[in-house]
Amino acid sequence: MKGKQGFVLILLIIIPVFISGCWDSIELNKLSIISGLGWDVDADTGQVTLTFQSIIPSETKGAAGSSGDGGQKRGNPLHTIQLDSSTGSSAYDALNRYSQHSSRRTFYQHTQLYILGRSAAEQGIYPFLDSIARNPINRPNVLMVVSEKKARDILSIQDGMESIQAMGMAAEIKLSAEYSQYPVVTYLEFAQRLLSETTAPLAPMVGIIEQAGPEGDSVKKTRINGTAVFKGDKMIGQLNEDESRGLLWAINKIKKGFLVIPGANLEIVTAKSKIIPELQDEKIKITIAIDEESNLLEYDGHREISSDLLQDLEKGQAREIERQVMAAVEKSQALNADVFGFGDTVHRKYKKEWPVLKARWEDIYPYIEVVVKVKTHVNEIGEINKALMRD
Repeated sequence: MKGKQGFVLILLIIIPVFISGCWDSIELNKLSIISGLGWDVDADTGQVTLTFQSIIPSETKGAAGSSGDGGQKRGNPLHTIQLDSSTGSSAYDALNRYSQHSSRRTFYQHTQLYILGRSAAEQGIYPFLDSIARNPINRPNVLMVVSEKKARDILSIQDGMESIQAMGMAAEIKLSAEYSQYPVVTYLEFAQRLLSETTAPLAPMVGIIEQAGPEGDSVKKTRINGTAVFKGDKMIGQLNEDESRGLLWAINKIKKGFLVIPGANLEIVTAKSKIIPELQDEKIKITIAIDEESNLLEYDGHREISSDLLQDLEKGQAREIERQVMAAVEKSQALNADVFGFGDTVHRKYKKEWPVLKARWEDIYPYIEVVVKVKTHVNEIGEINKALMRD
């Protein structure tokens, strides 16, 4: 009898666990799922406008699929998302106003992007960063992006294969970094650079272009077109495509991609780089050592693919990599913004001398001597080892 009572007691304890469900769950139709958050500031009034791109769960299923007759669905391209704005005296005020007046509870666990309007970024983004950091909505892996104009303009454009625009843009930024074009920067990485004593924060820049659509109409698309450079919390300039890649070479962020040199196109297989600081007679010299391997994809010359030609291709690669890195160095020194983290490498190696150097870093950085040393190697040349045409 006691055994039976014990069994019943165990059942009474276990069964509620399985039948109770998620006691604290909230149904999707009661949530405003924020996929992207934009921040703009009125230069005249100082008023802050937050733009919320929220997902409409009922519209996401099959939104980008085909219709029953085999054709693509038509209609409003933003049918899976909704844009709402909230204006206040600060970012925190705007967040609160949106939460108070929304018919749904805001949910930020799927937020992909924080987009900063250019004018707001130039005025200083510390108020935004501080409000986000102190709010439980913050997720450290959300991507930081700067818009060429207003943040709302970027969030309002449907582009790419993803039905949820912010997710499509996040995927585009990550793929761009994967192919070593522009950096991908999370909120945490941006904050870490901001907390550094000398390293300048960065974020990819996104603009809007117009292209001819399939029916001859004009279609707006978003494109990554630069890297925003900050001094403290204020944007002071930007790197173009070559300069952005030069930055990636220097800070060991090249993963894969392509190198175009006169007469050939090569695929980057591996790349490693190291920043080596030297302090000589109170002067700083930085050596950026890069080791790269590639495969030959395309050759439009007429020479035989010999060891001499491969050496020429390797030298051509080295020159092109050095050119890109030095373009980034020259731009960063012109902006007086240490985008490479040179100061941090000097600090780690010369701890005793660093306090004096740190106090003068603003004066030192623009005149640091930078030397780029590149080693390259061509691994594969494809299925043929001869030129298809001769002189």
